[in-house]
Amino acid sequence: MDILTLLVILAFVGLIAGAGFFINSQNAQLKKIKAENKTIIEDAIRKSTEFKALSEKEAVEKASQIARNIILEAEKKALEIEGQIQENLRKSRDQFKDQERSLNEREKKLLERTESLEKRYDVLEQKEKSIENTKNQLNQSREKINKKLEEIAQMTRQEAANALKEETEKELSGWAAKKIREAESEIKFKADELGKQVLVESMLSAATDYVAETTTTTLTIEDESLKGKIIGKDGRNIRTFEKLTGVDLIIDEAPNQVTISSFDPIRREVASLALRKLLGDGRVHPGAIEETIEKVKKDILREIKKTGEEIAYQAGFNDLPNEIVMLLGRFKYRFSYGQNLVKHTLEMVKIGEFLARELGADVNVSKLACLLHDIGKVAPEEGKQHHHISAEIAKKFYKDEKLINAIEAHHFDKEAKCIEAEIVRIADAISGARPGARRDSYEEYVKRVRALEEIATKHKGVKEAFAIHAGREVRVILKPEESSDEDAKTIAYKVAKEIEETQSYPGVIKVNVIREFRANDEAK
Repeated sequence: MDILTLLVILAFVGLIAGAGFFINSQNAQLKKIKAENKTIIEDAIRKSTEFKALSEKEAVEKASQIARNIILEAEKKALEIEGQIQENLRKSRDQFKDQERSLNEREKKLLERTESLEKRYDVLEQKEKSIENTKNQLNQSREKINKKLEEIAQMTRQEAANALKEETEKELSGWAAKKIREAESEIKFKADELGKQVLVESMLSAATDYVAETTTTTLTIEDESLKGKIIGKDGRNIRTFEKLTGVDLIIDEAPNQVTISSFDPIRREVASLALRKLLGDGRVHPGAIEETIEKVKKDILREIKKTGEEIAYQAGFNDLPNEIVMLLGRFKYRFSYGQNLVKHTLEMVKIGEFLARELGADVNVSKLACLLHDIGKVAPEEGKQHHHISAEIAKKFYKDEKLINAIEAHHFDKEAKCIEAEIVRIADAISGARPGARRDSYEEYVKRVRALEEIATKHKGVKEAFAIHAGREVRVILKPEESSDEDAKTIAYKVAKEIEETQSYPGVIKVNVIREFRANDEAK
């Protein structure tokens, strides 16, 4: 190792030794010193190349000079760094002093506030003691006053209270009894007047027209010769027509007129429409009669549905089940004691709505009960009273107990459990009691004739049964695939025997049992 290199290393070591005591004070200054040292070393290495051209003595002097300069520079830098560190320490001490003064001030304020709160607490405690003392004084004064009063009245406080209570009760009981009697009289008077007014207004608001019911429908024909077409050869057309429709055709009573007789208005309507179509078409024979009657029955079903929807719409119910809509549609062809069910039902709905609003009852339940109260009269089920059948049908679609009770109790054989049931009773009575609204004789006639059909239809193998000629004949149609000719004779005997035992009737009732077998095939 030559002298120049040794000197450079010594200078480097001296520089590091001069600045080493600052390393632990601040990391940022250490990084700065390292960067400066690197620059110095690089400069020293660069200058060492210059020494190679000098003599040994010159090189030593030159290196010594450089080392001294480096040490002086390092000491200078060290002094500067130390001054900066001292300045930073001074600033930190000043900040700490400021924070300490701020904390002292806050502590002083907290102490002052604590003292203030303690003083307030002491004041409140003194006030509470003063109030308690005042209460005690008041209680003592009250006791003294009560004792003086007891001495004056010669009775205890409880005895005085009981005496006052008894006297007050006597006065109030007499006054209350008088007021109750006055109120009862006034309420009774006002209730009678208000009840009359409500009933009159409900009847006026539901006024409808009635059409008298008959058991016949009369058709006017243009030519008397058309009666021959209706009768047909050997009467086959009229027999076919009567068998398929279940009505009586009366032809010879008046000129240019044909009368259709049946207690069932739907059958009369089917027969009337079918006969009009047949006469208009001109083709009157058994095949055309059968085809036309089937088409008319389908048309009647559509008309029934349309009528049911109109009734539901007028009553304010647009979401009724289809089965109920179809039953309501049959009201068009059904009369109760001569009163059409469509008119009767819609009138009841109006009356029921009016009464429910006046009495604060459930308007929707009252209206729906009025709408459905008579659907049992057009239901296919027999053997029960119509209002019980109506309630059973309603149970299939509604779970409202008030609605069911209002329907099944409107003829008074069931207890009315809600105000809505009473409303339905009143509405039914108002609608049925109007002058000219009903005719009892017709209803009794319908019941008697319908009973004849029920006796026949309950036998096995019977397809249809028609009570015709005003109930003087029962025509029974058998299902050929389920019966034989011998069965026809047996059924005729059984039906006639049951009619004799269960029904009361004038004259003789003829039972005709018809079994017609048809074999059909196609040529392909």
